[in-house]
Amino acid sequence: MKEFKHIPDSKYNGQAVPKIVNSGGMRQYSDGDELFPSITSILSRETSSEGLDAWKERVGTKLAKYICDSAINRGNKFHKICEAYLNNDCTCKFVNHLLEYGMFEQAQPALERISDIVGIEMPMVSRELGIGGTADIIANFDGVLSVIDLKSSTSPKKDEWCEKFFLQETAYSLMFEEITSKPIEQLVTIIASENGTVQVLIRNRDDFTHELKEIISRFQSTSVMV
Repeated sequence: MKEFKHIPDSKYNGQAVPKIVNSGGMRQYSDGDELFPSITSILSRETSSEGLDAWKERVGTKLAKYICDSAINRGNKFHKICEAYLNNDCTCKFVNHLLEYGMFEQAQPALERISDIVGIEMPMVSRELGIGGTADIIANFDGVLSVIDLKSSTSPKKDEWCEKFFLQETAYSLMFEEITSKPIEQLVTIIASENGTVQVLIRNRDDFTHELKEIISRFQSTSVMV
């Protein structure tokens, strides 16, 4: 078992941790008297729901809810196992979760490319962008400081389906840079699928910064109009 080194950032840890609240029909981050909408919620509103609605109609509401709930539970369990491993805790208490533990074992070689962990599950806000969010992992990946996101899936994802992940990670990178003055230019998405496939997608942050800011601007313009 690899021993992971943790090197927390003093500027990040020196600030008050924003609290997650539900307000205005969406998740927001409370920092003092200000509320910052979650970047996850913003990106979800940007995504068309036509395909999802058509799928729900095709399979039926009850089955669709069951599948969605199962995917959320699978993702939460997979996250917990990976986080325990990266925190140098024993993962043995999760072995009875056969599917999620098997996915973790398949993802383990990718996780072992992580080093010098700055933080796991890091809530942040950006006053400049007017958003909040929680980064899965900020650490080195293959020796490069990165925002690292863990995903689980029923089957492997096509690249064009993953742009939302990169935009989300870009937001975390910009928030972290605003707080610490340390830029993070590498984005890493690790996707473990139920069939045993593990995808490691690496992208450059600057390829997504402009689009992210446009999405945030559209959201803020709509919110002001409402």
